[in-house]
Amino acid sequence: MLVSDRRMWLVLIFAGSTVACARNPAPKGWLRTAKNAQSDPYGAWIVISRVGGASAESGEFLAFDRDSVFVLAPSREVRTVPRDSVAQAHIWFYDPETRHLAIWTALGAVSTISNGFILILTFPAWTIGGSIATAVHSRKPMRRVDRSGWDAARIYARFPAGLPANLPRTLPTKTSR
Repeated sequence: MLVSDRRMWLVLIFAGSTVACARNPAPKGWLRTAKNAQSDPYGAWIVISRVGGASAESGEFLAFDRDSVFVLAPSREVRTVPRDSVAQAHIWFYDPETRHLAIWTALGAVSTISNGFILILTFPAWTIGGSIATAVHSRKPMRRVDRSGWDAARIYARFPAGLPANLPRTLPTKTSR
């Protein structure tokens, strides 16, 4: 009975730790690390949810003006989303690299084997503490923008001063690392 109780706790701890992390929607390799994102000339990755549950729009955040948000879709075309139709947007501006924290959490949890009986305290401490730290860290590069928060989001756009007048309707996209 003791073995099945341990398995149940391990499954519950693992499930709880994976649910709490924010999933990064950008294509793999598209977002830079926190250090490299500071000098990256491209905009952040944006996911726009529309009012009434209409289809979402995602891609590179190019710019916004008083009535529109401009997104470079993965198909390389510039899409215009009316600001009136935006319920909210989520902006991801760097890769949080949570896999590093997850590895350290797993290694720390495994190392508690050497603690003997105290393992019943140290294993959950490593697992819970590491899971919380990973979940918090996974949300650091994300900003939620509601209908009135676009001015604060300007710094994450490729063109923070606004869309250039002569911008073509298709643009080259950033390549993966």
